[in-house]
Amino acid sequence: MLKLKNLLVLGGCGLIGAEVVKDLAATSEFEKITVADGNYDKAVELVKSLDDSRFSARKVEIKNKDEVVSLMKEGFDLVCNCLPFEFDTYITQCCVDAGVTGTDLGATKDQLAMNSMLEEKGLLFVVCDGISPGTSNMIAAYANEKLDRLDEVHIAFASFRAIQTAPGLVRTTLWELDPNEGGRSYYADGKQHYVGPFSGEKIVNFPEPFGPQPAYYVPHNEVYTIPMTMPTVKTCTIRGAWTPRQHRMLKFLNDYGFFTTPPVKVGDTEIAPIDFIEKFIFANDDFKKEELWGFSLTVDCKGILDGKEVELQFYTKTPGQDEWGEIASYARSTACSMSVGVQLLAKGIDQVGIRTPDQVYDPEEYMGELKKRGVVLHERNGMFGLPE
Repeated sequence: MLKLKNLLVLGGCGLIGAEVVKDLAATSEFEKITVADGNYDKAVELVKSLDDSRFSARKVEIKNKDEVVSLMKEGFDLVCNCLPFEFDTYITQCCVDAGVTGTDLGATKDQLAMNSMLEEKGLLFVVCDGISPGTSNMIAAYANEKLDRLDEVHIAFASFRAIQTAPGLVRTTLWELDPNEGGRSYYADGKQHYVGPFSGEKIVNFPEPFGPQPAYYVPHNEVYTIPMTMPTVKTCTIRGAWTPRQHRMLKFLNDYGFFTTPPVKVGDTEIAPIDFIEKFIFANDDFKKEELWGFSLTVDCKGILDGKEVELQFYTKTPGQDEWGEIASYARSTACSMSVGVQLLAKGIDQVGIRTPDQVYDPEEYMGELKKRGVVLHERNGMFGLPE
């Protein structure tokens, strides 16, 4: 029985958002779901394809705060934010102004700093409700429940898809490796250690079809949130890996200063090299192609069990592109994580403030729901009954 019954999905036509909406149509009990997007025609097309009377489409100008808040106040009691990460803090503030519960895929430091404001308002906003961050936090929480003490969490993901898949994903990929991004760090000795792009190289043994891949530190926020919610953790790292072709391109851009070179004059126009690269990626159809698509997450946890040091190695596995198709094989893992989180949140959570998934969801229930959708958690030594 849901306590929150009317759902607003912002950015519901994007790469991730559309997969969230499809999963909600297949699995949720919401009475009303509105897909809101700047592209109204695309929203209408998506809603028609669902053939579900609970769904409707709305056009919204996301950057118009008054319009967004007004929409949220139209009888919605839960907002699911699938917009690009640069809107995270803004949408949280809109939820506060509208007085509604919300959730989104990421988290910014500014969002985390809004905790007291939401507590005073009696509102709940769940951040990090995707796969990384999100499912990564939940796997760490699972290990934290099983161990007597959790000491270390080492996360890595393989993000395999064409870089031209969606505008938000181009920005995300470039952001993950931008030398100007100050939030790239790892946690050790009670503090954050800030590092540059392509640092902390580690060969990570992802499950097939990805196999061993070089992975590097990225500015995902598990290194902030996991030590905050699991205070025994002394070390926390997060690394990302990309397709070999993207790896070569991104390394070239970094090594030759495309991220850091100031704007240069071309004819009568000044343009920063990295801005040109972003435009170039969308002008070249070759960037729509990749041989291998998909997403895999690994989480290695070290700690104490029955007085002994142990290491637990977890990873996610999905049916892959042969069954799910290219785009879905990448996007659906994140989308399923968000859909599961939204539906658990709708049951009613007796908490307020800014919260991460591991603070509000039960790890085993969460993993069980992901498994129903084909996102299966494995453990390499099978210590706790999970598939190896």
